[in-house]
Amino acid sequence: MTFSSADLLASLQSLPVARAYWVAFSGGLDSHVLLHAMERLRDRLEAPLHAVHVHHGLQQQADAWEAHCRSVCAELDVPLQVRHLDLQPAPGESVEAIARDARYRAIGELLGEQHMLLTAQHRDDQAETLLLQLLRGAGIEGLAAMPMCKQWGQGWHARPLLPVARADLHDYARRHRLQWVEDPSNLDIRFDRNYLRRQVMPVLQQRWPSAAATIARSAAHLAASLQTIAGQAAADLQTCLGSGQRLQIAALLSLPEARRQATLRAWLRAEGQALPDQARMQQIEYSVLRAGADAAPVVSWADIAVRAYRGELWLTRARLPEPPQRSLAWGDTRQLELPAGLGRLQRQAAGAGIPDRLWREGRVSVRWRGGDASCRLPGRQGTRSFRKLCQELAIPGWRRPYLPLLYVDDSLAAVASYCVCGDWPCGSGEPCSSIQWDRPELL
Repeated sequence: MTFSSADLLASLQSLPVARAYWVAFSGGLDSHVLLHAMERLRDRLEAPLHAVHVHHGLQQQADAWEAHCRSVCAELDVPLQVRHLDLQPAPGESVEAIARDARYRAIGELLGEQHMLLTAQHRDDQAETLLLQLLRGAGIEGLAAMPMCKQWGQGWHARPLLPVARADLHDYARRHRLQWVEDPSNLDIRFDRNYLRRQVMPVLQQRWPSAAATIARSAAHLAASLQTIAGQAAADLQTCLGSGQRLQIAALLSLPEARRQATLRAWLRAEGQALPDQARMQQIEYSVLRAGADAAPVVSWADIAVRAYRGELWLTRARLPEPPQRSLAWGDTRQLELPAGLGRLQRQAAGAGIPDRLWREGRVSVRWRGGDASCRLPGRQGTRSFRKLCQELAIPGWRRPYLPLLYVDDSLAAVASYCVCGDWPCGSGEPCSSIQWDRPELL
């Protein structure tokens, strides 16, 4: 098959309508072919064309590559944006992964609403990705490899060359006499992908000449299956969601295990969190979902933790800050920033609450850790200890040390935005305030 700009146009027509196209241009063969073919389509595109080059600062040739990209874009009359990175990987960290993540962050800062980033991964890259994921023991999401297009930021990230073989891109470059740069790191077989590309794939293709095409086709089949699974998981997630975007454990346990795990992943993805490995998924399955009512199970990874409380799964930070030790005076202001990243408190005018004059008189303070404090809920008989109050208000144990407690003199007057303690003389012209706690996420 001979690749042409008409093939690229056919790929683009299957994608969402973009307001602008951005070609990620490294200066290498693949991205040069993509940029050149896009430029030939410029009169048929309904959106402007741009190029972006990321200078990683990791190779001696990086300045020369930038100069080459500037020269090519000037010749093609394509506007180019260059982003410089200052990467300093720590020993043992994956340079490839750090560079990739930083590159996409830098490019993402450029793209506006409904803009589309185009990258030049092709069919051989897809086959290599599936093999790598197999060797890592990936699940179906990993084995589905790279999608042709996905939502990204305010727009999309598309790979319109995925159906095209590397050899056809090379043929296009020769026919159009393109000049490109070669990254010497692509020859280093210490990197897994390079080892597959240079040592494994040639052997496979000697026996099965169409190996790359058939492996990539398998990835496409898995991607189609993944869409079906994702649709079912989205429906199951809506069924299992309880209050505050938490998951109802009983509803989860009513699902078959495969759907249960897909629903958990859908929940974490919807909350913008990294997915756990399979070992931690099993810990959630057996240590958290099936824990006794009095247990306080937790499974953590990265900086995220899943906890169980009163029949629901909660998502929190794995490492919570040390609660403040000292009280904090709250003067006559409408809001108060809290220490240790615990958000802020705000006063809101209300018909019932705490009289505003107490702030003017300098009698209001904020403390932490309820200890021996007690509270009488408005209109109720008797007082409750802080522990009993938290149980009644369904405040989980890990959150209690971080609750901002409002005191008037030495009497507990309110527990964050959960409740007021006591009957304060509001009304009859006495202005009062209720309390709103804008707490940090995942506490």
